[in-house]
Amino acid sequence: MIRLQQQRGITLIELMVAGVLGVIITYFIFNIMITSTRTATQADGLAQAQENGRFVTSWLHGEIRRAGYTPDFTDPRIQPFANTCAPGAPVPPANSGHCSFNSNNNDSDRIAIRRTYTAATTLRDRQDCTGVDLSTLGTPPSEGDVLVDMYWVEPDTSANPDNFSDILRCVTYLDNTGIPVAPAQVIANGVQGFQVLYGESTTPIVGNQTNVTRYVNADEVTNWNNVYAARISVLTRSFLPTGLDQAIRSYVLLDANPYTFDDRIARHIQGTTIYLPNQ
Repeated sequence: MIRLQQQRGITLIELMVAGVLGVIITYFIFNIMITSTRTATQADGLAQAQENGRFVTSWLHGEIRRAGYTPDFTDPRIQPFANTCAPGAPVPPANSGHCSFNSNNNDSDRIAIRRTYTAATTLRDRQDCTGVDLSTLGTPPSEGDVLVDMYWVEPDTSANPDNFSDILRCVTYLDNTGIPVAPAQVIANGVQGFQVLYGESTTPIVGNQTNVTRYVNADEVTNWNNVYAARISVLTRSFLPTGLDQAIRSYVLLDANPYTFDDRIARHIQGTTIYLPNQ
């Protein structure tokens, strides 16, 4: 009897204290798990936007370096970019749509890179901006024709936009006719902003030495033959909603008005300056 009396159970107060402690510990464990998951989702979304931005910037960097290209290095370069569009000019890929363009609102700029076609050198010199071998077409460009590679951002303006419909597109035109040589293609999804400034030299050129004295938009270029560099800025987004709180966020690209969004999407600005080797 004495031994049984000494084997006492848990009192109600002790049980309540243990229950409260268990709830507190469980709360903190779940809170840590939720925070970790949210942080991982945010990091993944930002990584998507950054990787997309790096790809687009790298692609455009390589393409813009071809502006003014001629296959014979002893020949002077051609005008590197197509002139500014007149007001009301057709939007690509319409005929005669090959011209550089500066947006005055939240639209994106477009850039028109001029280069010389040749089938006699490297494969890249006879391809359009999407990699189509133009020499295999039924009516390929003639040797020495000037091509214009047009890049622009096409936003999703549908009633129910999805995560993949803000795209960077390109098409290649014949400069002398304004007719596309192949259909326009998508270069990358998730691109929501693209801005360009052109590095113009306003001082006399001495020998082969050029000096970029100012960066201006397409409307402010005084002589396209004196453009020796381009500065680009790209705004890309993640493809899935992230753990960000829904809030108004603004992104500034070069001389453009801020791009403003009210959602939970991670975005990233990537930029670079490209000097033209074809001088």
